[in-house]
Amino acid sequence: MSKEKNKADRKLFKKVKKGDIKSFEKLFDNYYQALCNFAFIYLNDEGLSEEIVSDVFINIWQKRNEIIILENLKSYLYKSTMNAVISNFRKKKANFTNLNNLESLDSSVDFITPETLLLDEEFKNKIEQLMDGLPYKAGLVFRMKKIDGLKYKEIAEILNISEKTVENHISKAIKKIRSALEGKPELWKYFNN
Repeated sequence: MSKEKNKADRKLFKKVKKGDIKSFEKLFDNYYQALCNFAFIYLNDEGLSEEIVSDVFINIWQKRNEIIILENLKSYLYKSTMNAVISNFRKKKANFTNLNNLESLDSSVDFITPETLLLDEEFKNKIEQLMDGLPYKAGLVFRMKKIDGLKYKEIAEILNISEKTVENHISKAIKKIRSALEGKPELWKYFNN
């Protein structure tokens, strides 16, 4: 996150803390959809994702005077959403094995042919299988980096782990995926650190 964006977010949140509803609406508009997309990766339920993120924002509004943001607002929002998702899973005793949105991994294809569609679908299925076999934390960190596009520092803040641990989890996931894709080095481009 750029320093300017972080500074603007801090300024916006100061207004929210003072009860400025317009600033809260702007905060909501800035982050709601991204947080819904983030929650959807784990929940695979659009309605539930929207409900959880809405609850996160309601909680922020209700507890705005108690909230202290040390690093940056974006990390705080993602961490709050992750905590709400985990809470939901604890209630339902579900697991984190859903990975249905890999389109963002293939941003280099400029045109679509039946062959690329077939390869893309086979590739997604293969990655889903591989993701199911990853250790929980490695898979979670991999998704946050490669699908959500978060930086190591942001992931570390959200999961309350060190950046080195994030790097180790990414490395572990990539090694496992690359070894499974042995003989297909053209697909490795998706897994560069």
